Amino acid sequence: MSSIARIQLLQRMSRPTATSRLAVLNRHLSSSSQMTVPREELVLFESQQDTRIYKLNRSAKLNSLNLEMINSLSNKIKAWRELDSCKVIIGTGDSRAFCAGGDVKQLVLDLKEGKQTAVPFFKSEFQLNWLFARLGKLYVAVIDGVTMGGGGGLSLPAHIRIATPRTIFAMPETKIGYSPDVGSNYYFAQLDGSIGAWLAVTGQEVYGRAAYELGIATHYVTENNVSDIVYQITQHPSPTPANISSLISAYTAPASTTNEASSKSSPDGHTPIKGEIRKFLDKTFNKKSIQEIYAALDKSQSDDKLSSDVKEWAAQQKLQMEARSPTGMAVALQNYRKARETRRLDRTLLNDISMATAYCGTNRATDDFITGVSAVLIDRSKGPVAWAPKDINEESLSPQNINSRFFSASSPHVVGKPEIEFTPSSASKLDSGRDSTWGQFRKYGLPSEEAVRAAVDGYAPGSGAFALLEEELIEQFVDAQGDVKGTRRDEVVKRVKEVVNTCCKKGKDGYLEWIA
Repeated sequence: MSSIARIQLLQRMSRPTATSRLAVLNRHLSSSSQMTVPREELVLFESQQDTRIYKLNRSAKLNSLNLEMINSLSNKIKAWRELDSCKVIIGTGDSRAFCAGGDVKQLVLDLKEGKQTAVPFFKSEFQLNWLFARLGKLYVAVIDGVTMGGGGGLSLPAHIRIATPRTIFAMPETKIGYSPDVGSNYYFAQLDGSIGAWLAVTGQEVYGRAAYELGIATHYVTENNVSDIVYQITQHPSPTPANISSLISAYTAPASTTNEASSKSSPDGHTPIKGEIRKFLDKTFNKKSIQEIYAALDKSQSDDKLSSDVKEWAAQQKLQMEARSPTGMAVALQNYRKARETRRLDRTLLNDISMATAYCGTNRATDDFITGVSAVLIDRSKGPVAWAPKDINEESLSPQNINSRFFSASSPHVVGKPEIEFTPSSASKLDSGRDSTWGQFRKYGLPSEEAVRAAVDGYAPGSGAFALLEEELIEQFVDAQGDVKGTRRDEVVKRVKEVVNTCCKKGKDGYLEWIA
């Protein structure tokens, strides 16, 4: 063999085969993609005219919040708050979820490893909740899809909260051995009657139109109209809360023509919380302890004065309470009652951080949070959760004991709780009366019972000193809605009439008197 032939043979032997060349190419492409393609941001931000939009972008986790997302939102919202060019802030998620809550699964995994990440997480989250309540800008939250826990903390402070048939709202913390936080009780305390206490204790899911009718949402539209509504807001020449509310009201989706109540399968139906059921709810969930609430639900089954519908509803609530953490429910009820008494968001958030420290700190008052999250979210167990205590009538669950363990400054379980930084600072001191935003939660939604009462009794802003006829009362509320027609106008009229029929009597010459 010549020297040239030998060289050619060696070259062929050392040359990579097609297979080996493909393997090298794949490794290169894989390496290049890892190096050059950035990780997608968990919160996306956008500017459109006078409007700023944030979009939660963790769809695989139903947009559940982690600390990175909280810090990202906090930094951007603080910057937007200082911008004169920013008139409106809109919060959105995706078609499955606005936000399913905080990432409590990771917090419990950390607790099991001895990592103290939970309480600092809650501190950062609660400070963000306060920031959203003090924006100084019109804030619109699109609660399309699952909106729970921390999602409530982001959306409840909004002036305008848009629900759709895909909305599933809940503060379901008692299901996982915890209690509603993120300032939610401040807003629940502004719902009619004892509806807020019922939601806090049971963690009941509210679907579609019911979120609107109960006052959790201010508007109800079909999901197909959301993108157009957002665009119309960005183009509005004068985006005041009243103007934007009127704009969205034009898209109001009508109720279902069937008699089915609102549920997961029929979200367009009316809320079942009305009439006799509502009256029973108010009487039952206005009680001072979960022991009394549970006893009333149990007793209802043998009460011949109650209708079959009320008994069926009461039986469902009893079953729910039997599945929830007794400690979680007891803490939830006391925290709600404190919020209703103080009428201050800052006080509510301070109670929330005390509670969170007692649940997750170094000297925990209970392990129900770890037990519940482990069973429901990590192990996904199907059987009953091993709550401790499991008996609702346990003495440790009395209001006095719950207050001393979870909320008292002298409790050993809240030692080391972090201080909430209220930035921007509150306009009034903690002990100086109600929050300046109290009573505004439902301003742009269907009229609340309290708003109707204020008009009837003459203490609403702008009310005259004279008694009102029903027609005058209706006209007053329709005018307050701005330029509304069609479905929204009809629903305002219907709502005022319902409150009058339930809570008022007509005196001499038809003038209204509040009697509820």
